[in-house]
Amino acid sequence: MAKKKTDNSGYAALRAAISSGKIGRCYVFHGEERYLLERSAADVRRAILPDGEDGFNCRRYSSPPGIDELRDAVDTLPFFAERTLVEVSDFDFSSGLDDLLPILRELPEHVCLLFICDTVAFKADKRQAAAKELFKLAEVVEFGLQEQAELTKWIRRHFKDAGRQISPADTEYLAFLTGGLMSNLINEIEKLTAHASGETVTRADIDALVTPTPDVELYKFTDAVAARDFRTAASILDELIAMREVPHRISYALTSKMRSLLLARLYLDGKRGTADLMSVAGVKYEFQARNLFAAARKLEVRECKNALRLCCEIALRLNDGGGMEGVVELLARLAAA
Repeated sequence: MAKKKTDNSGYAALRAAISSGKIGRCYVFHGEERYLLERSAADVRRAILPDGEDGFNCRRYSSPPGIDELRDAVDTLPFFAERTLVEVSDFDFSSGLDDLLPILRELPEHVCLLFICDTVAFKADKRQAAAKELFKLAEVVEFGLQEQAELTKWIRRHFKDAGRQISPADTEYLAFLTGGLMSNLINEIEKLTAHASGETVTRADIDALVTPTPDVELYKFTDAVAARDFRTAASILDELIAMREVPHRISYALTSKMRSLLLARLYLDGKRGTADLMSVAGVKYEFQARNLFAAARKLEVRECKNALRLCCEIALRLNDGGGMEGVVELLARLAAA
């Protein structure tokens, strides 16, 4: 199943408000893209507090204050300024929303109340009345993974600003290794521009300098199985075991890859291309779709179905209490098949 796309409308509205200087009274920032979240929070602080954050008009809480203290903070009038900023980290909306709503209903015009969800995830069921009201009273902004086209432009722009170049294919590869998160990418881009030898950053530079996310090794394992390179797959599985990877995650990843492989085989027969496969299988990068098609060309539909059935069988066994031996057996049986 394709991953749910982030709703970027809240982020677009936020950037417009920051650009125009018309910052609202209440915001909730959440999402996995911490780079954009932190930059946007800094922009809001600068807009509300042009003279700096150390004065009387700024109250920042690293953990949620009591409701009475929060009410006093938002009601406090600004001192020689137009507005005040009250910033709260890790408010638990799942348990504290009923107490919070009366404050949000009466927020003064002079205050900007900013909630930042960091270690406590933002949870609000829009089917419930309280959550519906929250979304009316506050601007809830999700900072999720960026669309591939936008992320690619962002990466290449950063390399260009540093006087370096990088090819589109290597840009995609770099995004893959870092999980597509700007917060990971910015550190790796700085590392590459500082230490890569030539004007153009190459695949060899990336492999030598970039630290992949843990999910990359899991992907490489499933890709080797799909390509029937079981010697490489066995070697990577040894590394995953040494990394104490959870058997259920490995089994799930293999089952998902075999499903995508079957889909690729069916799409080859149906004359459908990479865009269709990426959309339906939830594949993010074109090279992943190309790899699936390359592996599927060597197999028949029957073989793909048998492999998927075998993965499901082992997954059910793991759910009944099996361990890593089930994954090892699965790899051996796929190789034998």
